[in-house]
Amino acid sequence: MAILDLLRGRRAQEQQQPQQFDTDTPSKFPQFTIFSRPGSSLGDDSSTPSSGIATPIEEKQLTKLGPCPEIGRLASWKGALILLVTSGSQFLDNVFMTSANVALSSIQENFDVSDTNLQWMISAYTLTFGGFLLLAGVLSDRYGRKLILCLGLSWLSLWTLAIGFGQSFIQLTVFRGLQGMGAALTVPSAIGIISSYFSGLDRTRALSIYASSGTVGFCVGLIFGGFLTSSLGWRYIFYFIVIITGSLGILGAIVLPKDNLAGKEKPKMDYVGAMLSTAGLILLQFVLSSGGSYGWGTPFIIVLLVLAVALLVAFTLWEKFISYPLMPLGLWKLPNFAGLWIAGFTCYGSYQNVIYYIVLMAQEVDKLSAGDTALRFLPMGVIGFIASMGTGKALEYVNGKYTLLAGLILTVLAPVPSAITSSPETSFWVNVLPTSLISITAVSLIFVTTSTAILTTVPVHVKSLCGGMVSSIPYPLFYITMEAPN
Repeated sequence: MAILDLLRGRRAQEQQQPQQFDTDTPSKFPQFTIFSRPGSSLGDDSSTPSSGIATPIEEKQLTKLGPCPEIGRLASWKGALILLVTSGSQFLDNVFMTSANVALSSIQENFDVSDTNLQWMISAYTLTFGGFLLLAGVLSDRYGRKLILCLGLSWLSLWTLAIGFGQSFIQLTVFRGLQGMGAALTVPSAIGIISSYFSGLDRTRALSIYASSGTVGFCVGLIFGGFLTSSLGWRYIFYFIVIITGSLGILGAIVLPKDNLAGKEKPKMDYVGAMLSTAGLILLQFVLSSGGSYGWGTPFIIVLLVLAVALLVAFTLWEKFISYPLMPLGLWKLPNFAGLWIAGFTCYGSYQNVIYYIVLMAQEVDKLSAGDTALRFLPMGVIGFIASMGTGKALEYVNGKYTLLAGLILTVLAPVPSAITSSPETSFWVNVLPTSLISITAVSLIFVTTSTAILTTVPVHVKSLCGGMVSSIPYPLFYITMEAPN
């Protein structure tokens, strides 16, 4: 009898024990139905490839699968450190962008650069960053997210230090372009790690923190760059940043989950698609950023524009027929994917331009120094952090279409305070600050909603690719709207 009682007790314990890989909580997580087609749906964590992307896994293939991906919790030391590394990379990408913006006037004075050429200090970074995001996403999915993220941070450290020691403006421009390639490697890999390591509500919260780190990085870059430029000099911006970048790379090598590629068949790489897409995107962004300066009727601008469009069309046709595409076109057939991408495209492009112009208004119209400009934009970082975290929390209770709609409405309203000034003189507190706060709230709502919705509905093996696609969408529209008035 004692033995029977013992067996009954063990059986009761086994029945009460939770499943090891029951990682998602779909009952609490919002189902996004913004642009869904009738009769199409995906689970909360679509690990099984869609028919538009790959063929279903056959029963005989199950024995060939590698180990299950490591799943963790946000409320743990390892989860917190993983989020620190991934969010830190997003933080640094924004610091790189805004700190260099504040230092432009000092760099111009140091190297006697014309206004036309000065823009290349920013454009060189954004050209390579935006152009390599798609390729970086594919490399992360196929060769390991940890490997690509650590490689990107190492590459960033090298060229950030080189910028600090640059002795000519040409050197700075080249080094900034190489720096942008490193930043491109970190973004899709970081998003892929977050979306595969965390699940359910933890994933939503982690993506919210990831998004908020970008808005905080934007403001820290302004403040950090402004004070260092005014005190020690612009070179110290890059000296200090390289310490953070290198530290994150070392920490990432220690704590990031293993890629678990052992025993798996080495994936085929679409080298033709990689060359076509990267060259096409870089050429397109170059033309859009340079058309106003050189003139849209200039022969070489027209030739490069036609070549860029031809490369991107060729890339699309190539991806349609190749058996191992760089970007599976079936992604665009997934529910909500195209609609969410277009919404993000519109909002991000507007946000980049609003920020560019309100910084100019603060420094050129209101005549604020770099340090004063940095301090006055501090509330923007606070509001961005609150908006990002609040959006992540809201998505636990409401449908994502409501937060998306709110973000789009705020995107339309954001430029209004800065546009309604009735005199050449503006007031920072009346015109510029409200625009900055509305704009950062809008982009926080859009980023968290689109990232969460897209990354919870795509297959595991393309999460980094989709992260790169989400991150690359601001740049073409940014250049189009920047050059439109010209």
